[in-house]
This record gives sequence, structure tokens and C-alpha cells, in this order.
Amino acid sequence: MAARQIPVISVKGKPFECGEQYGSQAKSLIKRNAGLYFDMWQTLWGASHSDIVQRCHPLIDVIGDYDADLLEELGGIARGADLDLEDIIAINARYEINSSLGIIRKQGNDGCTSVAALPSVTSNGHTLLGQNWDWLTRFQESNVLLMAEQAGKPNVVTQPEAGTLAHRGMNSAGLGICFNGMASNQDKFESKAPPFLVVARAILNSPNFSGALETVMRMKATLSGNFLIAHSDGEAIDLEVSPIDTGVLYAEGDILTHSNHFISFANRVDFTDLLKSIYPDTLLRHRRARQMLEPEKSRIDIGSFQKVFGDHFSYPRSICRHTESGDVGLKGWATLSSMIMDLTERTIYIAEGPPCQNRYYRLTPQMLWKD
Repeated sequence: MAARQIPVISVKGKPFECGEQYGSQAKSLIKRNAGLYFDMWQTLWGASHSDIVQRCHPLIDVIGDYDADLLEELGGIARGADLDLEDIIAINARYEINSSLGIIRKQGNDGCTSVAALPSVTSNGHTLLGQNWDWLTRFQESNVLLMAEQAGKPNVVTQPEAGTLAHRGMNSAGLGICFNGMASNQDKFESKAPPFLVVARAILNSPNFSGALETVMRMKATLSGNFLIAHSDGEAIDLEVSPIDTGVLYAEGDILTHSNHFISFANRVDFTDLLKSIYPDTLLRHRRARQMLEPEKSRIDIGSFQKVFGDHFSYPRSICRHTESGDVGLKGWATLSSMIMDLTERTIYIAEGPPCQNRYYRLTPQMLWKD
């Protein structure tokens, strides 16, 4: 099946300028995405538009204190898309809002799978990073490819939902990230921490690995989430973020995988991982990805990652996720997109929709980078 190529949004300049260009170029998609979320929150959880805006208003100051440039960019998106700033903040805080409304905690479905392979185990000595993005099928066509040429920062390429600042992606300094959902008994949405998708963009704006780690460590999280961060020079670290601590995982045998449960917190008596029972397949997916890559050590390449992300073991709740008969409402999860990044070559491969049914298309450095 031919791959559907997502809309490309190319922006350049200072933060507000980049945001305004983004908002104007993707106006219809941003309004559609915002409409889908506000409708979902109202229809399924009884949270009105004014309820959501009230939750999000305090985040204006929180985001500004965390990174004033990113607040400027959000303001530009709102201007360009002809929406209120709180509406744009709401879709950037959709992970937090979903958590606060109980979506993640009460639905027994799936999540994302992320994988990194370092130079010693890849066929060409490159650093590879990738992720299957699993979410509700109603959001299948919500993604854009955002390419930002920024003043005084690395250029960024990321695949966010329209109107949000980032998700999985990489920058021109060779840094790449993936994000996975997590939940614990310590979580509480208090509008005191920047949204995870805002932090994801702060990571991608970092010029080096230590800067990326610093952006996570200073977020003072009130919810749980996971960042897998890798660099072209041959490093990868996974950060399991929670309100009480940030756990750290390093690559074992130069392969690092993650899904939607805590690994580093396994022995903490004051901590309960909520997703192991709600999404039990998370216990399998990260291990399955590693098991598939281990036999290919020293030969791992883009094709190896494609096989992992198209894997159907324990179908339909497999790495390549599919909906089940009778799935309705918040149960209609599937793999909506798959991204593989060659951080050394600065090349991206994307399959829109389940990768078992859609071919990956390649975005070369000449297509992505201006510098």
C-alpha cells in the first residue's frame, strides 16, 4: 500500500514568527485537531470548553517560566490559526488533560513502543532511533511534519499533532527523542508543570545531550511520562519521569527499548505503576522489540527497525497495534504512524498508518536541513 505523506509545515525565524507561520499554514488541521479533542472531552467526560480553558489558563505562566520562547511560539500558533491561546495550550496539554480526566487510567488498551540502537550494533555504525505512535483512530490524520529553522537554536524536525510543539523527532545537532505514556499512583494534574509535549520541544531545541537532560530534570513533573533520548555520537538514555523521581535506563548491549511501564521503579514500595494492569501488553512489547533486534547485532539497519515496528506477535495488541471488533469510544486504539530516524545521517523514514500496511517513505538531509 502506498504511504500517505503527511503535510509538511516549514517555518523560519524567531519563536513568535515560527509559531505564526505554523498556525497559518496548518490552520484547518489545527482547528480540526482542537475540535476533535474538545469534542472528546465533552462527549466522553462531560468537560466543557470552559472547563478545559480554566484548567489550562494557569499553564500560561508555568510555560512562560519554564521557557519563554516556547510560550511565544504557542502565542504565534494561536495568532496564525485564529484561535485563543488557551485552546492551543489545551491541545499541547492533551496528555495532561487526558490523564486528569481518567482516560489513561480507566481504559485497557495500548501505547507506544520506542527503540534505539547504537553504532556498535548497527550495520553502518550509525545511531538509530524510532517509535510506533499508538493513539485513537479518530486522530489518524492529525499529524504534520514540522520543520523549524530557528534563530540561535538547532533546526528541528518533529511529527506532532497539528498545533502542538513536538512529539517524536530530531534536530540538526544529531539529537533525537521519542515519548511514551506512563501513569502512577503519584500522578496529579495540578497545572504546576509544563506539558510533556512542550518539554519534548525543549529537548529538541537543546544543542547537546546534557542540555536535553537538563530540560527534563527541571520540569518538576506532577504526572508520569517517558523520554527516550539518543544522539548521533552514539549515546542513548531513557528517562522515566514521575512526580517523585526520574528513573534512568541505559542501553544494554547498545540496544534500548521502552513501552508504557516503569522499569527503574520496580522495587519502590511507595510507588504503584498503573499501566501494567491496564495495558498488560506493555510488559511484552519492549522485550519483544529487544528480542527481535538481538540476533541482528552488528547488522541492525532501517529494515530491522521496520520489522520490529510491523511485528504482530500477540495481535492485535502487538507492537503494530490494530483495533479489535467492537472497539468504540476510547477503545479504538491503533498504530497511527511509525517513524525511524538515522541520527547520524539526519534521515527520517515515516509510515503513516500501521507499518504492516503502509510503506515507509524517506526524507533525506537535503529535504530536511538548511544548514
